Parts: sequence; C-alpha cells; structure tokens
Amino acid sequence: MHIYISKPNSRKIQIISVVLGILLISILFITSTYTPKPPFWIPLERRLNSGLVLSILIMICPYAIVEWNNYRYQKIVNKQLPVFLRDVTNKVQAGVPLMVAIEDSSYNDYGPLNLPLGKAISSINITSDLEKSLLSFGEALITPQAMRLSYILVESYNTGGNIVEILETSLDTFVKLVETRNDRENLVNPYITVVFLGNFVFLLISWVLLNKFLGSMAEVLLDTNIQSSGLFTSNFNLNYYWSILFWAATIESIVGGIVGGKIKYGTLRNGLFFSSILMIITLIFFNSPLF
Repeated sequence: MHIYISKPNSRKIQIISVVLGILLISILFITSTYTPKPPFWIPLERRLNSGLVLSILIMICPYAIVEWNNYRYQKIVNKQLPVFLRDVTNKVQAGVPLMVAIEDSSYNDYGPLNLPLGKAISSINITSDLEKSLLSFGEALITPQAMRLSYILVESYNTGGNIVEILETSLDTFVKLVETRNDRENLVNPYITVVFLGNFVFLLISWVLLNKFLGSMAEVLLDTNIQSSGLFTSNFNLNYYWSILFWAATIESIVGGIVGGKIKYGTLRNGLFFSSILMIITLIFFNSPLF
C-alpha cells in the first residue's frame, strides 16, 4: 500500500530525528575521554568516530526515507493516471456516459488512486456535487498532474461537446509526460552509477593505504632500532589516518548522494536517500574485519 506522508508529519519526523541525533552525539562526548589536543586534534577512537557518523545517519535517514517514499508515491500516481484515463476514455468511446465510465473504472486496481477515487464517487452519489468531488480527488493525490486530470474531467462533464476528442487528446498528453519523465531518468542513471562507483573506489583506496602502506609502516616503527634512528616521528598513529579516511569517505557519501539526487530527481532532498545508503556502506566497511 502506497501512502503519502504529509509535510507536517514529515517535519515532525525530521525534528525528532535531529533531536535524537544531537542527544546521541552529546552522550558520546560525555561518555568518551576525547579532548581536542595537539598534534591530532580530531578523535582517534574508532568507536567515537563511528558513533558520530551513526548519529548523523540517524538525523538524515528517517527524513530521507520519508522523502523517498513520497517521491515513489507521486511517481506511481503519475504512472497510473494515464491508465485510469485510458479506461474512462475507452468506456466513453463505447457510448457509456462520462460519470458512469468514471464510476465503473473506480472498481479497477489503480494503486494509490483507488481510495481517493472511491471517496469521490461516494461523495458524488451523496451530494451530487461532481465538481467539488472530482477536485477533492485531485487534491488528495497531491501531484499537479492529478489536479489537471480532475479539471479535465470536470470541464468535460460541464461543457459537453466532443468529450471523446477531449479525453483522447488529454490521454496522449498524459502518456507523453510519463514517457518523457521515464526517458529522463533512464538518461541520467549512468551518472548515479558513477557516484556509487566513485565511493567504492575511494573505499578500496582507503583499504590499500591503511593495510598495505600505513599498516606496514606502523609495524616497521615498532622496531626499536627504527625508533631510535629518528627517521620517523614518534607521533605516528594509524588510528589518525583511519579517522581521516573514514571522515573523508563519509563526506564523499553525503555530497555524492545529494548531487546524485539533484541530477536524477531535480531536488537535493531526494539525494539524501542515496547519501544514507552510501554512509551505511562506509560505516560497515570501515568497521569490518578488513581493518
């Protein structure tokens, strides 16, 4: 079942997520022994760094899921509108009156359209106010295309004339809009792939640096002869470089996901879903046995 989460509820979820994230960050700093000091300044404890990223994820992820859900809802609605209009048009072409065609079509499965459509039909039968009922149908579906369809049905019923021609022309327009949107998304899919591949490449480079280069260097520095030679600084700490690469990968995940969402969907907030996925991958990767 597809449900649209309203803006007030979405805002509440966002506020609760941010409050929980800030609360978790506060607890992490209170319970840890971290204090900024030279030469590293940043937290070196992997548990603390992971906890901070997890807190950011808690702030972002619920809102990202809500926005992704709402986007999917609107996409399905826009996809089902031409199907509904096609069924109505076919019935009208067969000689069925427009209102009867709409009522008969309401028994078909149109996903999220069914509930508002059923309410509109019931409202028409009770109040006989077709215009108000059909406009409420469009408003309940949220999307601009749904409102356009409502106006088309209302005007077709009120003005009469060649209803079949009006419905056929409107159907062609709705179908072309859906096809254009699908073509656009398919066109930019390779850019999303590049965003994810870029993140994976950075994770691979981080693993090579920490395990094959810096890790080997840390083992060499355990030799007392090397330490006494003065060739290397005594401040070498492998966790310092782990923290730097971990936060660099996290920042890349956030920015890459947001940019990917902007490219594919035209809004930054839809990119938070991609950011959340990349952050989860980064968090699991850097806390895996590979390190």
